[in-house]
Amino acid sequence: MEASAEDTQTRILRAFTVLSSLRANWAGALVLNVGLDPIGSAISLAANVAGAVSLAVEPDSALVRNALRTGSCDFVVNTLDEALRAIKNEIRKHRPLSVGLEGDPTSVLTEIIDRGVAPELFASPMAYPEAAAHFQALGALLLSFDEEADSAAGPATLIGTADRILEALLATRAWGMRAFSFSNSAEVRAFDARALSLLPAESGGASEDRLRRRWLLSAAHILPRERHRVLWLTELEQRKLATNN
Repeated sequence: MEASAEDTQTRILRAFTVLSSLRANWAGALVLNVGLDPIGSAISLAANVAGAVSLAVEPDSALVRNALRTGSCDFVVNTLDEALRAIKNEIRKHRPLSVGLEGDPTSVLTEIIDRGVAPELFASPMAYPEAAAHFQALGALLLSFDEEADSAAGPATLIGTADRILEALLATRAWGMRAFSFSNSAEVRAFDARALSLLPAESGGASEDRLRRRWLLSAAHILPRERHRVLWLTELEQRKLATNN
């Protein structure tokens, strides 16, 4: 079943929140992932919002084309050489970029290791344990976004699963995932402006407020055609937004 717009946005926000909880600034960093299914596509977009360069390896040409069509990838390539030429420049300039590489994951990961590429985060450690152990030895964070993954069963010492990290973060906040629907883009823009007004300015706000502000400012650009908005809100913030509608 095809994911709904709300489901897609929820996956991206959850992934972005996890990335932001692990590292305040992802500019100049490489996030490596295998797969451009709905979860993999969400990781690519979340990395983009966080400011990282992402490289996703996907063997299914249909999924690669869909990622390009939906904007999960800025562009797609067929060789690692092409991918490296693109990502090295953007890493150096500290600019976000999402690249999809169509190819066999095992072969591509072997080539990545042989070429000495060292990602800051590898998001497919459970499926590719040997590559995960190699990247971790180079200093990479290992994080599984597989909802059924058990970090204790991993081949190396994982940070944990994305769900566990998110659960721990939310336990320290009064946040809940809230979803809103609108009839047109003007209503979405007006809602984003109202939601932003509830949060402290980034220069004086806490890190979680910077996270939420960055999400609201980025969502309209990465998901320009969606008529939904999901975000973390406290109950009081939700009531204020409802009052202003």
